[in-house]
Amino acid sequence: MTQKANFFKLGLFVIIAFGLGAAFLIIFGAGKFFKKELLAETCFNESVQGLTIGSEVKYKGIKIGTVKTITSAARVYHAKSDYVLVIISLEDDMSLGQTGESAKARVKNAINDGLTVRLSFKGLTGVAYLETDYSPNDHGNTLDISWSPENIYIPSRQSNMKQFGDAVNQILDNLAAINIKGITLDIEELLKTLDQKANNFDIDNISKLAASLLKELQSTNKKINTAIGSAKVKHLLDDAQASFSNLRTIVESSKSPLLKAVNDFQKAADSTKKMTAGLENRLSPRIDSLSASLDRLMKSLASTSGLLENMVWLNSDKIKLIIDNLETTSENLKQMSKDIKKYPGRLLFEKPPGKTNTEKKN
Repeated sequence: MTQKANFFKLGLFVIIAFGLGAAFLIIFGAGKFFKKELLAETCFNESVQGLTIGSEVKYKGIKIGTVKTITSAARVYHAKSDYVLVIISLEDDMSLGQTGESAKARVKNAINDGLTVRLSFKGLTGVAYLETDYSPNDHGNTLDISWSPENIYIPSRQSNMKQFGDAVNQILDNLAAINIKGITLDIEELLKTLDQKANNFDIDNISKLAASLLKELQSTNKKINTAIGSAKVKHLLDDAQASFSNLRTIVESSKSPLLKAVNDFQKAADSTKKMTAGLENRLSPRIDSLSASLDRLMKSLASTSGLLENMVWLNSDKIKLIIDNLETTSENLKQMSKDIKKYPGRLLFEKPPGKTNTEKKN
């Protein structure tokens, strides 16, 4: 009886433990089982070493999903391609900085605004995850696909490691393209040429010329020292010092009058400015009145001109007669002037003309 009771207790304990474990899984894991998800996919043209199923998908460091499948595009879509296909599961309540009623609508709006995904690494551990962010200027660097994706397709861009590797490879290719051997041969040839030129130099003659030049420099230096120490140079320096002192005295004495003149000029400029402003204010109305008067005068002149034109037109015959008389008178005056110039005494000594019969009767 005791042994059967122990088996019963052991079996009851196992059943209770199994029930508690199942209840724990249901309570704490039901949310994951019944949680909605949105599938999306992307492709990479690089190694995804370090990325595993279950790796996090983040947006600016915030987890928005996990990696669900890592495979090749050729295997899923039967297309000729060496791209790595990664299917991710996005949480239904993620936003990506967008608005929309559903997660699918928010993701599509984010892709239209330039959302991309790239492979990132956690420090130096080699553990990889997917980082999403907006890169509207990288649309030209995204991969081209020749198939129709079954899920929402998020464009990818190269990881920092891939960009660094490409840059290093380009530098190595450029270094490999440099003709090191040819450069070495050119340097050797240059050294040989320099050596030959150096051997051709006449060192002894150059040394003699240098010694002669040094002697001439020493002699010139002595002459210069002698000239500087002479009485004439000292007297010249004293005169120059006195001249500079006088010039300094003149400048200092002229400083105050110059400042006063500048201040007076500034005051005169201010007065002129005020006078100009006053004249402008005073003359502006008069100028306007004068302009109006000139306009009226021009109108009067125009009407007078019209009247004169009509008068000339109506009295043209009389005007012609007057002009003829003026011409005759002008000829007479001209003749008389000539006579006076020729016989000036007639004005004083010539007898006046005789009286006519009519005058005698009167």
